[in-house]
Amino acid sequence: MSRHNAYLNSRPGGVRLQCRGDDFSDLKLDSATFDDAILPGCSFASSSLQDARFLRADLFGSDFTRADLTGTTFERADLRGTNFLMAVLKKTSFRQADLRPGQIVQHVKDGDGNAKEKKQDVPVNMSGANLEEANLGHAHLDKANMSNASALNATFVGASLFAANLTGADLSGADFSGAKLKDTTFVGANLEGAKLAGCDLRGANLRSVDLTSVDLSGAMMAGAIYRGAQLPPEIEGKLLLHGKWIASNGLSGERAVFTGMKLPGIDFSSCDLRAAVFHDTNLAGAYFTKSQLLFTSFVGSDIRKANFDQASLGGANFSGAILLGAAFRGAQLVGVEIFNALNQRTGKTIFPRFDNADLTGVDLRGAVVEGVDFASTTFDKVNIAGTELRNCTGMRSGHRHK
Repeated sequence: MSRHNAYLNSRPGGVRLQCRGDDFSDLKLDSATFDDAILPGCSFASSSLQDARFLRADLFGSDFTRADLTGTTFERADLRGTNFLMAVLKKTSFRQADLRPGQIVQHVKDGDGNAKEKKQDVPVNMSGANLEEANLGHAHLDKANMSNASALNATFVGASLFAANLTGADLSGADFSGAKLKDTTFVGANLEGAKLAGCDLRGANLRSVDLTSVDLSGAMMAGAIYRGAQLPPEIEGKLLLHGKWIASNGLSGERAVFTGMKLPGIDFSSCDLRAAVFHDTNLAGAYFTKSQLLFTSFVGSDIRKANFDQASLGGANFSGAILLGAAFRGAQLVGVEIFNALNQRTGKTIFPRFDNADLTGVDLRGAVVEGVDFASTTFDKVNIAGTELRNCTGMRSGHRHK
């Protein structure tokens, strides 16, 4: 480090620090200066780097997993493909840093045993990181994974976050003014008191997000999915925890369970309620328009005259539910293929279920319904004009089949 410091200060004997793929993990490097250093692929995992400096450093593909980077400066650094999983980044500065995906080259063998190169884009990983009061102004964070991160009062002014993943993140008080957030996912994020003035939010996914205290003045929202109604505090709390549960694959947060609750007329439109539980719930006249309801269970619920227009209902369970007069116009009631923990196909597909449900007067116009057995379902006066019925069986109107 002394020779690198000499290099930075133009002193005799100075040599620029260049390390490729070296291991600096579990070290105490507080206040160290790595400005202009070349450190691609290096590991600083679990190291203490409080108030360290990495100005303009080349850190392509480096690993800072669980590192303490409180007050550290990464301004204008090359951080493409870097891993900050669970790192402490409080008051860290990333101004103008490059945090875009990094293209990693892997050497693999094809089916004939011949060596070949495989290129893969690896996004920056800040999942679960502590970014409280961090400065990411004008940083390039396209496709970054910031799910379940804590970024209270952080600054993202003018930053580029195209297609970034902010699912379940705590962004309360954060300033995104003028940021590029096209196609970014905010499902279940906490945006209380955040500033999104002048942002490009076209195509953004803001399901389950309470926007009532968010400054959206001048924001572009074309094609964005967002809620228009504020829900009771108890429900808002459940949605917030459910968003974290989704983002962490069940490791944090809490699955939303509404069993036995009385929620007639409630507006869940544009919410993400994947795998939520609504057993024996009163949802008469409720709204689920454009909601994400993959594997959601409505077993035994009262869903009379509820609205599921354009909702995604893959693998949903309506067994024993009362659905008289409910609307599913343009909804997707399809099968969902199951993958294991290693993201490998299991060969199993779960289809929606309506066992012993009452669908009298249901409106299915324009919906896609796949693999449903209606043999035990009351299927009377159901409007199926323009409905795409794929491999469905047992549809007979007028009475329930035993």
